Amino acid sequence: MFGDQMFQWLQWQWKEMDAQQEVLERKYMRRSRRVVPDRMNPFVAMSDDEFVNRFRLKKESVNSIIQEIQHGLPVANDRRGNPVPPHLQVLITLACMASGSHQAVIGDCYDVSQARVSQCLSRVARAIAFLSNRYIQYPARNMLFKVMNDFQAIAGMPDVVGCIDCTHIKILRPSRDDSELFQCREGFFSLNIQAICGPDLVFYNIVSRWPGSVHDSKIFENSRIYNELQDGLLHGHLLGDSGYHCSKYLLTPLMNPNGPHEEAYNRSHIKTRNTIERAFGVLKRRFCYLGTTMRTNLDTTKAIIVASAVLHNIAIHTKLDMEEEVRDVHADMQHENINVPDNDPAMQNNNAALQGRLKREQIIRDYF
Repeated sequence: MFGDQMFQWLQWQWKEMDAQQEVLERKYMRRSRRVVPDRMNPFVAMSDDEFVNRFRLKKESVNSIIQEIQHGLPVANDRRGNPVPPHLQVLITLACMASGSHQAVIGDCYDVSQARVSQCLSRVARAIAFLSNRYIQYPARNMLFKVMNDFQAIAGMPDVVGCIDCTHIKILRPSRDDSELFQCREGFFSLNIQAICGPDLVFYNIVSRWPGSVHDSKIFENSRIYNELQDGLLHGHLLGDSGYHCSKYLLTPLMNPNGPHEEAYNRSHIKTRNTIERAFGVLKRRFCYLGTTMRTNLDTTKAIIVASAVLHNIAIHTKLDMEEEVRDVHADMQHENINVPDNDPAMQNNNAALQGRLKREQIIRDYF
């Protein structure tokens, strides 16, 4: 009797051990990882207008970008180790840049973590920014005549090959010893971004590396485009506000116009130079992320800014117009300009400033 009870107890123990072993095997069994899917395929599920509203570009443009950069994007993994394919990384990045929403919100929409959204944003922005040499450049020399004619058609200003200005992009205080350099005159931390645009609001040049405390004129005088203008590689002149020094290749408005001719010149200058204000307005409205306080590290922030300009140019070239949405943005952006009179005593005896004033006077005589 005792032996039968002992045998039954041993059988029960063996069954328990087998059950526990099975649980352990299931727990540690290597499972095949799922691939993070789109909750829906935006290229199919969304109309053209809905797609543009979400991603700020046409479907064809996004497809083209994916084809251009996908080989440079490693397959990312979410927090559960599930692969995020390159096309989804691009859509996540565009959604983040377009909406300006918190990364956690974007992550919830695409079933990935906030950390994965941050990784996608960094990788994709750098890959798109790498295309800047192709999409952000001056037109060929034979096309510059059309640029000049289009600028002159705005308000009669001759020989203009671009309008230049700077805008501040807010950032968090950088974790570095020279962080105070990034505090602009208005008291917040920023990057001071220089850009030159054409009459159709396309960016011809963008510089995104300077701290917010650096003056607009210093950024210009240390830029590649400045050297090209000085060396005569780019004919014509730019239009800039009174924060720049007047020269033969960058004309500024008159601080105290005297008479109807000088007043007409100023009106023409302001109306023509307004294109760069509108270009910044379209850029920031199209990619709302630029209007927030950017919390990414400095290198990623610079890449996002350049990538936004690349995507902006692609949108302009594909006739995707947002001009109606930003027709009043010029007045809202005036506070960003830090103007210094062009009769700065430090510049009065400068030969370049003298040449600039002489050229400006000649244009006033000949055209106004």
